[in-house]
Amino acid sequence: MALRVFWLVVLLLAGSPATFGDDAADAGTVEAAARAWIDAFNAHDADGMVAHSTKDIVLMDATLPPISGTKAARAAWLRSLPDSGARTTSTTKELQVAGDVAWRIAAFAHARANGQLIGRGQALEIWKRVDGEWKLHRQMSSGLLTGQPLLRRPLPTEPVLDRAEEMN
Repeated sequence: MALRVFWLVVLLLAGSPATFGDDAADAGTVEAAARAWIDAFNAHDADGMVAHSTKDIVLMDATLPPISGTKAARAAWLRSLPDSGARTTSTTKELQVAGDVAWRIAAFAHARANGQLIGRGQALEIWKRVDGEWKLHRQMSSGLLTGQPLLRRPLPTEPVLDRAEEMN
């Protein structure tokens, strides 16, 4: 009986689709794929962005409805590209790999060639291994597609103009 259970377990494990890889090496590969995607974004290379994406990509950003598929994603990315002298940087805050799926939390900033910051936001990306390559599968961001303007907070020494005057 024990031998039958042993062989049943062996057969079940042999048919299992789970993959076990080196998550640290995969994290480096996902990070490189994310950098390549940002490079394509900065080069205004929509085809390059699509090449680093799954066919069923979904984009979600601030006030936009979800955008699905490579054709719609390509159009959304083209509309959101920074103007020609601006560059977007992306900094990974967290990156986790679990088999053939990875998630990346990133901060990004848009700056003009002179360094003037014109926008920033955050993104949660889900990456998926497809035919041995890491592809962007889901992108949920704040301000990447909609270009949210920067809000400047007043210095503590600046007068507050929207506060009701105190009564004497």
